[in-house]
Amino acid sequence: MKTILIIIGITAVCLIGFGVVHSLTLSAEDTAVVSSALSAVNGLTVTISGEINRPGTYVLDEGTKLIDLINAASGTTSNADTLAFNTDYVLKNKGTYYIAPLYDNSNTCSASPISKVNVNSASVDALMATAGFSKSVANAVVSYRASSSFQALEEIMNVPGIGSATYMASRDHLTLRDKA
Repeated sequence: MKTILIIIGITAVCLIGFGVVHSLTLSAEDTAVVSSALSAVNGLTVTISGEINRPGTYVLDEGTKLIDLINAASGTTSNADTLAFNTDYVLKNKGTYYIAPLYDNSNTCSASPISKVNVNSASVDALMATAGFSKSVANAVVSYRASSSFQALEEIMNVPGIGSATYMASRDHLTLRDKA
């Protein structure tokens, strides 16, 4: 009887030891699952890029605003266009947010700002000339904003005919409001 209890005890210790070692060696897939579970429980997983000091992906609380994400990413650079983002915008889970530049980063000698147009008020012709939209896409933007103003540049992808490629090509040429 003692032998059976010893065997059961040794087996239990080995199984517990194996479980501890296994829990310390999570695979990349296991880590992704744990990370997803944590973000689902703890809040939002959001990504920020552009004119930001520490671009990347952050886990923040539900109901967090863009200003909180900017602060978590150590603020904007001096080249950030404050007319192209809304600090009061409430973030969406798995959202990607972009802080547009004032000046063209590829031209280090640029002394004049990038030509921009307000996506919430510009005419069809202005959207075509400045943002490079086709006539049908510019008309779709004007029609879309008649029922809903744009609160974030990324929302332009909600307009029929605008996908990620068009958004990427136009995002540096758009603002959400005019100068005060």
